[in-house]
Formats: sequence, structure tokens, C-alpha cells
Amino acid sequence: MKRIMGRLLIGSLILWIGASALAQETNALRFLCFNAGNECAVYEDLLARFSEENPEIGVVVDVVAEQEMTSTLLDLMEAGQAPDIARVAAPAAFREHYLDLRPLLTHTESLSAGFQASFLDAMGADNDEVLPGFPDALGLVAPFVNVSLFEQAGLAVPAEGASWDDWLVALEQVVAATDASFVLSVDNKDHRLVGPAMSLGAEYFDEDGRLTLPDVDGLREFLQILHGLMEDGKTPTDALLGAGKSQEYFVRGETVMYICGSWKVEEVAAQVGDDFKWAIVANPAGPGGSTGVAQATALVALAGTEHPAAVANVFAYLLQPQIYAEFSARTLTIPGHLDVAASPIDYATDNETIAAALNAFAREVPRLQDQAIALDLHPLAPVYYEASNTYLRGYFAGAYTVDEALAELRARLGEAGE
Repeated sequence: MKRIMGRLLIGSLILWIGASALAQETNALRFLCFNAGNECAVYEDLLARFSEENPEIGVVVDVVAEQEMTSTLLDLMEAGQAPDIARVAAPAAFREHYLDLRPLLTHTESLSAGFQASFLDAMGADNDEVLPGFPDALGLVAPFVNVSLFEQAGLAVPAEGASWDDWLVALEQVVAATDASFVLSVDNKDHRLVGPAMSLGAEYFDEDGRLTLPDVDGLREFLQILHGLMEDGKTPTDALLGAGKSQEYFVRGETVMYICGSWKVEEVAAQVGDDFKWAIVANPAGPGGSTGVAQATALVALAGTEHPAAVANVFAYLLQPQIYAEFSARTLTIPGHLDVAASPIDYATDNETIAAALNAFAREVPRLQDQAIALDLHPLAPVYYEASNTYLRGYFAGAYTVDEALAELRARLGEAGE
């Protein structure tokens, strides 16, 4: 099997090298793209329109599997055949290979003013090093809420700005007045616990920008909230122990709130169907504000390009708000561009619930804390999430006290950061 995979990789590189040679002859740019959905096809269509307006510049879009994007890009760089443009899920991993677009764009502020600085910092814009591109799509975490249960209980869904205390009271009232079994459900994994912890005041980065968890009070508070609900039978224990899926409780109508990400919207809509009404609500507020946590994919320019001016023209085109909004609408993704996120997006779906949910996620973009953006883009993010899954699950299982679990988590981060 290893020999077969090796031959396939070599064959792919040969095809890429041959295509790159053709691209140089025809003055075409190479764009290495990966799909989470239909993003590459939409880019191909948008860039075909760009080439109609700019016939001297062609863009060839090459698609690789999402899980192979990083390794393929590294292999191409080592072979001296790096693309001109790439769509990456880990922008910090390639910082030394980026092209600085600032001197190539007439209105550089259009590249930076539309996005929170933390997104651009992760790509190298901090300390005026390089500004290579922009986040093209975000994944955000926020609560899914069963609206039908609130209606059955005769209660209003808490308004934007409601605190965690307000929400917990309302959720308890809904459970008491309906057949719902649980106040909320959340998996002990990945991004689900971070936003609530940050909203309650947790600090994940120290003054030097290191991921060290210098203030865990907000995280401790949310863990203790979940632990208390678990002991009272008001949140599914198996989800917190990693043995069950909190989404299953939501789509069956058994829990009032479900905390997860925007990437689950279409799946939840398909599973719920017409069984009940649901919606995305603003993240509950606390001393740290109201924030989810954000994942981001980014479109970046590579320093090895022989056509930097042409690459800059492509970025200027894609950064136009109407083009950026069209990309978001056709791919059913959350925009990172603040101006686009501020206006309702005409998402390409006939399902009004999906469109409303995605626009609700978009409204969360300007509320994101800087650290809620920086965490997922940080090189130690995988270490944090792996360790938190282990030690926090141990806390819910009774193997650690909350302070022991947090101490182990901090120690693991300290070891990884040395």
C-alpha cells in the first residue's frame, strides 16, 4: 500500500509540474485549492469571470483533498513547484513562504480593514512582516436552540446580550414546563467549551502571546456549571465523557440547547426536518463579553510566484465585497469580512432555517474576542484540544478535581511550548 501511495504522489507531482510548465507558457496562475464543500468549484467560476475581465491573466484551479492539502503543498514547495495561490486551513504553518501583497495593492487598507487583526496576525501581518491574503471562510461556535420548546413553555427566547445566568434560568424553566429531558448538551471536545469559558472571563494567552492559560477562572466556572448539570441529570453524561454525541439529543428534541459549530447547520436541518423549530442564538454573555471560537481557512499568495502583480489583481478582485459575499452565499460559509457579515447574506438555499442560521452565525463575527480567533490559528491548538479532551473528560469522570484537571492541562501546554 505504501508503494502504491508513493506512486500516486509521484504521479500527482509529475502532473502538477507539467501543468505548471504549461501555466508559465500561457501566463496562467496556479491555485491549489481544497474543498470542505463546493468552495473550489465556486472559485473556479468566479475566477473564470475574472479572466474574462482580465484576459491577460488565467487561473488554473487544482483541487486536492482537505486532509492532503498541507502535505501536498509542502511536497510541491520542496520540489520547487509551489503554486501562486493556495487555500489553506493552517495559515500559520506556511508563514515563511508567503508573498507580501501590501506593496502590490493600490488600496492595501482594503485587505486589512475588513478583517479583525487577529486573523491577519496569524498569517504574518503582526510586526509588519507580511500580509499575504485573507480568511475566506470561518467556522464559528454558538448555541442551537429548540424554539418549539420555548413556545410550548410559553416563554420568550432570551434576547441578544443575555448572560449565562439568564440563559440557565430560562433553560431550567423550559425543561420544567415541557417534556424535554436536558437543559443543554455539549460534547467535551474541540471548540465547544472554549467560547463559554472565554465569555466567562478565561484568558488563554499571557502578556507575551504564549498559549499558557494564565487565567482559568472562566473555564473552571463553565466546567463546574456542566458538572453540576451532569450530577442533576440535566445534561447528557455520555457526551461529556466522550461516549455519546450531544447532537443526537438535540435532533431528537430532548435538549433545549446544543452548543456546536456552523459546520453542523445543514446536517442538523436534515436530521430535524419539520419535527420542530430551531435557531442559532447569540453566545451567552459574561465578564468576557459574548464570544464563540473561530476556525478559519485562508486564501494566501506564495512568495515563489513569477507573476506577483497578477496574483495581487486576483486578490483585489476576490476582496470586492460583492464578490466575497457571493462566495459566502454560494458555499454556505460564514464570512470573515466584517462588512459582508454585517448585512444579511442571500444564501443559496431554499431552506429558510438554514439561511437564517448561517446569518445568525455571521452576526457573531464582530463579537469574537481576539483570543477566540487566535486560539485555533495557533500552532499549539492541536496540543490544547487533545489535552483538554483528556483531562476535562477525566474531571467529568471523577478521576480529577477541576483544579487537578486544569493544572494537568496547563502543564501539558507548558511542556509543548518549551
